[in-house]
Amino acid sequence: MFSTNRYIIFEILQKEMYTCTDPMPSNLTQKIEKFFSRFTKKVLKKGSILIDAEETPEEAFYLKKGYVREYALSPQGVELTLHIFAPGSYFPMLAIISKTKNRYFYETITPAELYIIPKEELVNFLKKEPDVVLDLSRRLLLGLDKLILRIENLTNGNAKLKIISALLFLSRHFGEKKGNVAKLNEAFTHRDIASFAGISRETASRELEKLQKEKAISYLRHKITINNIKAFQKMVSSAKE
Repeated sequence: MFSTNRYIIFEILQKEMYTCTDPMPSNLTQKIEKFFSRFTKKVLKKGSILIDAEETPEEAFYLKKGYVREYALSPQGVELTLHIFAPGSYFPMLAIISKTKNRYFYETITPAELYIIPKEELVNFLKKEPDVVLDLSRRLLLGLDKLILRIENLTNGNAKLKIISALLFLSRHFGEKKGNVAKLNEAFTHRDIASFAGISRETASRELEKLQKEKAISYLRHKITINNIKAFQKMVSSAKE
Protein backbone atom coordinates (compact mmCIF):
# COMPACT_ATOMS: atom_id res chain seq x y z
CA MET A 1 0.00 0.00 0.00
CA PHE A 2 3.00 2.33 0.15
CA SER A 3 2.59 3.54 -3.42
CA THR A 4 -1.13 4.12 -2.85
CA ASN A 5 -0.49 6.13 0.32
CA ARG A 6 2.15 8.20 -1.47
CA TYR A 7 -0.36 8.98 -4.23
CA ILE A 8 -3.02 9.87 -1.64
CA ILE A 9 -0.75 12.31 0.20
CA PHE A 10 0.33 13.91 -3.09
CA GLU A 11 -3.29 14.43 -4.13
CA ILE A 12 -4.50 15.67 -0.75
CA LEU A 13 -1.76 18.24 -0.34
CA GLN A 14 -2.73 19.86 -3.65
CA LYS A 15 -6.46 20.15 -3.05
CA GLU A 16 -8.79 22.69 -1.52
CA MET A 17 -10.90 21.93 1.53
CA TYR A 18 -14.09 23.94 1.76
CA THR A 19 -15.62 22.94 5.06
CA CYS A 20 -19.32 23.49 5.10
CA THR A 21 -19.99 22.42 8.68
CA ASP A 22 -18.67 25.76 9.96
CA PRO A 23 -21.61 28.14 10.45
CA MET A 24 -21.93 31.06 8.05
CA PRO A 25 -23.31 34.42 9.27
CA SER A 26 -27.04 34.65 8.47
CA ASN A 27 -26.74 37.80 6.36
CA LEU A 28 -24.14 36.12 4.15
CA THR A 29 -26.27 32.99 3.88
CA GLN A 30 -29.19 35.07 2.64
CA LYS A 31 -27.03 36.96 0.15
CA ILE A 32 -25.49 33.77 -1.26
CA GLU A 33 -28.79 31.89 -1.46
CA LYS A 34 -30.46 34.85 -3.17
CA PHE A 35 -27.74 34.86 -5.83
CA PHE A 36 -27.72 31.11 -6.51
CA SER A 37 -31.52 30.72 -6.50
CA ARG A 38 -31.66 32.76 -9.74
CA PHE A 39 -30.21 29.82 -11.66
CA THR A 40 -31.36 26.37 -12.77
CA LYS A 41 -32.28 23.97 -9.98
CA LYS A 42 -31.72 20.23 -10.32
CA VAL A 43 -32.81 17.33 -8.12
CA LEU A 44 -30.56 14.26 -8.24
CA LYS A 45 -30.68 10.78 -6.75
CA LYS A 46 -27.92 9.23 -4.66
CA GLY A 47 -24.90 8.10 -6.69
CA SER A 48 -25.19 10.75 -9.43
CA ILE A 49 -21.86 11.94 -10.87
CA LEU A 50 -21.76 15.72 -11.17
CA ILE A 51 -18.19 16.12 -12.46
CA ASP A 52 -15.77 13.50 -13.80
CA ALA A 53 -12.04 13.54 -13.15
CA GLU A 54 -10.14 15.23 -16.00
CA GLU A 55 -13.34 17.07 -16.98
CA THR A 56 -13.02 20.85 -17.25
CA PRO A 57 -15.94 22.29 -15.27
CA GLU A 58 -17.84 25.01 -17.08
CA GLU A 59 -20.38 25.34 -14.30
CA ALA A 60 -20.40 25.64 -10.52
CA PHE A 61 -22.82 23.94 -8.17
CA TYR A 62 -24.54 25.30 -5.07
CA LEU A 63 -25.76 22.54 -2.76
CA LYS A 64 -29.17 23.36 -1.31
CA LYS A 65 -30.02 19.93 0.13
CA GLY A 66 -28.16 16.66 0.53
CA TYR A 67 -24.47 15.75 0.47
CA VAL A 68 -21.82 15.44 -2.24
CA ARG A 69 -18.44 13.77 -1.95
CA GLU A 70 -15.25 14.68 -3.78
CA TYR A 71 -12.97 11.73 -4.39
CA ALA A 72 -9.83 10.61 -6.23
CA LEU A 73 -8.79 7.28 -7.73
CA SER A 74 -5.28 5.93 -7.15
CA PRO A 75 -3.37 4.13 -9.95
CA GLN A 76 -4.31 0.90 -8.11
CA GLY A 77 -8.00 1.77 -8.37
CA VAL A 78 -8.43 2.62 -4.67
CA GLU A 79 -10.94 5.40 -4.06
CA LEU A 80 -10.21 8.10 -1.51
CA THR A 81 -12.94 10.50 -0.44
CA LEU A 82 -11.27 13.85 0.05
CA HIS A 83 -14.19 15.89 1.27
CA ILE A 84 -17.93 15.90 1.91
CA PHE A 85 -19.88 18.98 0.82
CA ALA A 86 -22.88 19.80 3.00
CA PRO A 87 -25.82 22.14 2.29
CA GLY A 88 -24.58 25.68 1.70
CA SER A 89 -21.47 24.60 -0.23
CA TYR A 90 -20.50 25.74 -3.68
CA PHE A 91 -17.91 23.92 -5.77
CA PRO A 92 -15.51 23.13 -7.50
CA MET A 93 -13.79 26.31 -6.39
CA LEU A 94 -10.23 25.10 -6.95
CA ALA A 95 -10.80 24.51 -10.66
CA ILE A 96 -12.85 27.69 -11.10
CA ILE A 97 -10.73 30.18 -9.17
CA SER A 98 -7.22 28.89 -9.87
CA LYS A 99 -8.08 27.45 -13.32
CA THR A 100 -6.09 24.31 -12.50
CA LYS A 101 -6.88 20.98 -14.10
CA ASN A 102 -9.62 19.09 -12.30
CA ARG A 103 -8.47 15.67 -11.03
CA TYR A 104 -11.47 14.70 -8.94
CA PHE A 105 -14.89 13.09 -9.13
CA TYR A 106 -17.94 14.72 -7.53
CA GLU A 107 -20.79 12.38 -6.61
CA THR A 108 -23.99 12.72 -4.60
CA ILE A 109 -23.99 10.41 -1.57
CA THR A 110 -27.61 11.21 -0.70
CA PRO A 111 -30.50 12.55 -2.77
CA ALA A 112 -29.55 16.15 -3.48
CA GLU A 113 -30.96 19.47 -4.66
CA LEU A 114 -28.50 21.81 -6.39
CA TYR A 115 -28.38 25.05 -8.35
CA ILE A 116 -26.19 25.08 -11.47
CA ILE A 117 -24.36 28.32 -12.24
CA PRO A 118 -22.12 29.29 -15.18
CA LYS A 119 -18.66 29.71 -13.70
CA GLU A 120 -18.25 33.22 -15.14
CA GLU A 121 -21.38 34.33 -13.26
CA LEU A 122 -19.96 33.00 -9.99
CA VAL A 123 -16.57 34.65 -10.51
CA ASN A 124 -18.23 38.00 -11.27
CA PHE A 125 -20.37 37.66 -8.14
CA LEU A 126 -17.31 37.03 -5.97
CA LYS A 127 -15.49 40.01 -7.46
CA LYS A 128 -18.31 42.27 -6.33
CA GLU A 129 -18.78 40.75 -2.87
CA PRO A 130 -15.60 40.97 -0.73
CA ASP A 131 -17.42 39.85 2.42
CA VAL A 132 -18.40 36.60 0.69
CA VAL A 133 -14.81 36.07 -0.47
CA LEU A 134 -13.50 36.75 3.05
CA ASP A 135 -15.91 34.21 4.52
CA LEU A 136 -14.95 31.68 1.86
CA SER A 137 -11.26 32.21 2.69
CA ARG A 138 -11.94 31.78 6.41
CA ARG A 139 -13.78 28.54 5.87
CA LEU A 140 -11.09 27.25 3.52
CA LEU A 141 -8.49 27.80 6.25
CA LEU A 142 -10.63 26.05 8.84
CA GLY A 143 -11.08 23.22 6.39
CA LEU A 144 -7.35 23.04 5.82
CA ASP A 145 -6.85 22.47 9.53
CA LYS A 146 -9.27 19.53 9.41
CA LEU A 147 -7.60 18.26 6.25
CA ILE A 148 -4.22 18.12 8.02
CA LEU A 149 -5.82 16.02 10.74
CA ARG A 150 -7.17 13.63 8.11
CA ILE A 151 -3.72 13.31 6.53
CA GLU A 152 -2.32 12.33 9.93
CA ASN A 153 -5.04 9.72 10.39
CA LEU A 154 -4.51 8.28 6.91
CA THR A 155 -0.75 7.99 7.17
CA ASN A 156 -0.54 6.75 10.76
CA GLY A 157 -1.56 3.28 11.84
CA ASN A 158 -2.87 0.09 10.30
CA ALA A 159 -6.08 -0.70 8.44
CA LYS A 160 -8.07 -0.96 11.67
CA LEU A 161 -7.03 2.52 12.77
CA LYS A 162 -7.85 3.92 9.33
CA ILE A 163 -11.34 2.42 9.53
CA ILE A 164 -11.83 3.82 13.03
CA SER A 165 -10.65 7.26 11.88
CA ALA A 166 -13.08 7.08 8.94
CA LEU A 167 -15.97 6.14 11.25
CA LEU A 168 -15.13 9.05 13.56
CA PHE A 169 -15.00 11.36 10.52
CA LEU A 170 -18.44 10.13 9.39
CA SER A 171 -19.87 10.45 12.90
CA ARG A 172 -18.90 14.13 12.96
CA HIS A 173 -20.67 14.78 9.63
CA PHE A 174 -23.61 12.36 9.83
CA GLY A 175 -23.74 11.19 13.43
CA GLU A 176 -26.22 11.64 16.22
CA LYS A 177 -24.37 11.41 19.52
CA LYS A 178 -25.99 10.33 22.78
CA GLY A 179 -23.55 9.96 25.63
CA ASN A 180 -20.75 7.68 24.47
CA VAL A 181 -22.68 6.28 21.51
CA ALA A 182 -22.82 7.74 18.00
CA LYS A 183 -25.36 6.60 15.41
CA LEU A 184 -24.83 7.41 11.74
CA ASN A 185 -27.95 8.87 10.15
CA GLU A 186 -26.98 7.66 6.67
CA ALA A 187 -26.32 4.12 5.42
CA PHE A 188 -22.74 3.69 4.18
CA THR A 189 -21.55 0.63 2.28
CA HIS A 190 -18.19 -1.06 2.82
CA ARG A 191 -17.09 0.58 -0.43
CA ASP A 192 -18.03 4.01 0.93
CA ILE A 193 -16.10 3.49 4.17
CA ALA A 194 -13.09 2.07 2.29
CA SER A 195 -13.06 5.28 0.25
CA PHE A 196 -12.98 7.43 3.39
CA ALA A 197 -10.21 5.27 4.87
CA GLY A 198 -8.11 5.08 1.71
CA ILE A 199 -7.98 1.25 1.65
CA SER A 200 -9.48 -1.46 -0.55
CA ARG A 201 -13.10 -2.55 -0.11
CA GLU A 202 -12.01 -6.09 0.78
CA THR A 203 -9.76 -4.84 3.59
CA ALA A 204 -12.49 -2.52 4.86
CA SER A 205 -15.00 -5.40 4.94
CA ARG A 206 -12.65 -7.56 7.02
CA GLU A 207 -11.93 -4.78 9.52
CA LEU A 208 -15.60 -3.83 9.86
CA GLU A 209 -16.53 -7.47 10.49
CA LYS A 210 -13.87 -7.65 13.22
CA LEU A 211 -15.20 -4.48 14.86
CA GLN A 212 -18.71 -5.90 14.75
CA LYS A 213 -17.56 -9.16 16.39
CA GLU A 214 -15.80 -7.11 19.07
CA LYS A 215 -19.13 -5.28 19.59
CA ALA A 216 -17.34 -2.00 18.93
CA ILE A 217 -19.92 -1.26 16.23
CA SER A 218 -23.38 -2.55 15.41
CA TYR A 219 -25.85 -2.22 12.55
CA LEU A 220 -29.50 -1.23 12.46
CA ARG A 221 -31.19 -1.03 9.06
CA HIS A 222 -27.74 -0.89 7.41
CA LYS A 223 -26.75 2.13 9.50
CA ILE A 224 -23.69 1.91 11.75
CA THR A 225 -23.65 2.67 15.46
CA ILE A 226 -20.34 3.31 17.23
CA ASN A 227 -20.90 1.77 20.66
CA ASN A 228 -17.95 3.41 22.44
CA ILE A 229 -16.85 6.58 20.71
CA LYS A 230 -14.39 7.53 23.48
CA ALA A 231 -12.54 4.23 23.00
CA PHE A 232 -12.22 4.96 19.28
CA GLN A 233 -10.92 8.46 19.98
CA LYS A 234 -8.40 7.10 22.47
CA MET A 235 -7.10 4.54 19.96
CA VAL A 236 -6.54 7.25 17.34
CA SER A 237 -4.87 9.58 19.84
CA SER A 238 -2.58 6.80 21.12
CA ALA A 239 -1.43 5.99 17.59
CA LYS A 240 -0.07 9.53 17.24
CA GLU A 241 2.05 9.36 20.39
